[in-house]
Amino acid sequence: MIPFDVKGIVVRQELLDTLSRMDSLIMDIDGVLVDVSESFPLAVQEAVRLFIQTELGWAIDAPPVTTGELDEFKRAGGFNNDWDLAQAVVLFLLTKSLRHGVKGISRLRKLSPSLEEFLSQVSAQGGGLAGAEKVSLSLLELRQRRDLARLWKRRLIVQMAQELYAGPRLCSHLYGFEPRWVRKNDGYIQRERVLVDIVLVKEKWRVGIITGRTRKETALVLTRIQLADRIPESFWITDDDHPRKPDPFALQILAQRMRAQVAVYVGDTVDDLHMVKAYQEKALPTDPAVLSAQVLTGHGGARNRSLFLERGADILCASVNDLLIWLDRLTGSAN
Repeated sequence: MIPFDVKGIVVRQELLDTLSRMDSLIMDIDGVLVDVSESFPLAVQEAVRLFIQTELGWAIDAPPVTTGELDEFKRAGGFNNDWDLAQAVVLFLLTKSLRHGVKGISRLRKLSPSLEEFLSQVSAQGGGLAGAEKVSLSLLELRQRRDLARLWKRRLIVQMAQELYAGPRLCSHLYGFEPRWVRKNDGYIQRERVLVDIVLVKEKWRVGIITGRTRKETALVLTRIQLADRIPESFWITDDDHPRKPDPFALQILAQRMRAQVAVYVGDTVDDLHMVKAYQEKALPTDPAVLSAQVLTGHGGARNRSLFLERGADILCASVNDLLIWLDRLTGSAN
């Protein structure tokens, strides 16, 4: 890889000719178009705390999960959906509690398996919530599994996280129910900050979205950042669609729908990168070319730099704006 004159860009030199013919831009939302560091992670952390305190009756004598630990879940793969992430954190804590007969967070932190050990096994099982559930069940005896089934109230965990994220004003609109647990404060969604300069999203590119957000969440955020009129709904793939992110078939469907010749997918997580790599491995010569661009404005930030390079990112950049400036220069004469 070689650096270019736009600050923060690293790209595979052999891809320059292909990139110069780029006609389509596909983007993730969280960590790419908007900074969600003060929204989804806080909703997950607070939902875990609320569930443990109100439903399990544990004493909260230490943080149930830190922001750094949420990043570790993300790097393990398969936790693109933050509601899955909230369930997985509770699952991990419940598994340790049932194994050792301990209910205090500070004591649980000292007991096996460590989060690193647990997530290593989860990755080996394919990652995500399904992988976490397989690992947890393998660690428990039959009686403990029955207790887990009784205590792990997945829908309630998700409801708490959604209420905390949306707040009283938007909960009904986004999720179709009135809040039960959160009634006073605005949701963490209000803390999201726009990252993209929409002036840099040039008209010469067809633009699409693949996101772990629901369709209503996607509509809301695209309206806020003034991109709703720029990206037709037919060019969205959300968590309500099938297949959904990070299935590479979702990327194939959208690239074909957009009639892309050469597309760049912009993401911020390992799952984003793996989706593009999986697509590239299966793509036929007649399929659209899709290259990966990883930004460092999402979960883990600059700490992901070496990880993305090791996993084979085609382009690495500090931010989506840096990328858009560079792509505009590169494709200027070709479009």
